[in-house]
Amino acid sequence: MQRPSTIAVNLPEVFDASEARRLKRELEKKIAGSQPFVIVDFSRVKKLNVAGLETLLACMQTIARRDGALQIAGISPEAATLLEMTRMYRLFSMFPGFSLDAPAFQVAPEPVSEQVPAQAPAQMPVAA
Repeated sequence: MQRPSTIAVNLPEVFDASEARRLKRELEKKIAGSQPFVIVDFSRVKKLNVAGLETLLACMQTIARRDGALQIAGISPEAATLLEMTRMYRLFSMFPGFSLDAPAFQVAPEPVSEQVPAQAPAQMPVAA
C-alpha cells in the first residue's frame, strides 16, 4: 500500500532544461513507494522556458499515475506570463499568493531534500 507524502519544491530563479532534469530526478527519488502531493513554489522564478513547463507536465503525469497531485504556488509575474501565454495555467491547480515556508528541497545548485508527512486536509465548517 502506498503511503501519502507531501513534498515541497522551491524552484530557482532560472528554471531551464538543466534545472528541469534535476527536478525530475529528485522527484522520482522522492515519490518512490508513495502517494505524493507535490507543491512547486514559483515565487523566485524570473526565467522559465518551455522545457521547464514540459518537465512539470511529465512530473504531473507520473505523480497522477501514483494517485497523487502536483500543484503550483507563489507564481511570480514572470512565470505567470508564460503560463498564460501557453495556456498551461489551465492544467495546474494554483495558489497564486502562497509562499512555502515549510521544509522543501531546492532545485539549484545543490538540492537539499526533505520529505514532509502528509496531513489530513482541514475541514471547513458548513453553514446550516
